[in-house]
Amino acid sequence: MVALVFAMLGAMLLAWQSALIDPAQIDRRTSAAADVFAANFWAYEEAAATYAATHPGTSGTIGDASLTFAPGYIRNPAWTNVVSGGTLYTYSTQALAPQTKNAIAERGGRSLVIGIAQPGGTMTSFTGGAAGFVLPASIPVGALVVIGD
Repeated sequence: MVALVFAMLGAMLLAWQSALIDPAQIDRRTSAAADVFAANFWAYEEAAATYAATHPGTSGTIGDASLTFAPGYIRNPAWTNVVSGGTLYTYSTQALAPQTKNAIAERGGRSLVIGIAQPGGTMTSFTGGAAGFVLPASIPVGALVVIGD
């Protein structure tokens, strides 16, 4: 009988610990993963911006073979770019978690040139509201976009 009481007490303590600690651990892991994605995005954007700045006549997508990445960089296929009218647009090719979008915006200083592509080729910035930029048609609705270099 005493063993049963201790077993039940242990199970209750384990359940209580799981209820309190696991959500915090999940939040930390999610934040860490979002920060890794953000660092990866900005490293990609920097490589594309460097290429665009040194090749002013560039138009269309800058291929990976033309980009110079920092040592150790692991290319994430979620990012791509397009140069249109002399302006570099770096954007996501897949849906991103809200935490990842926020981490990218934070690392970019929540600039007016960071936002989400909207229907009709416009963009809503992270500062709140329409940014007034017209995006190239190749950028999908819902993509996270950084304009310029």
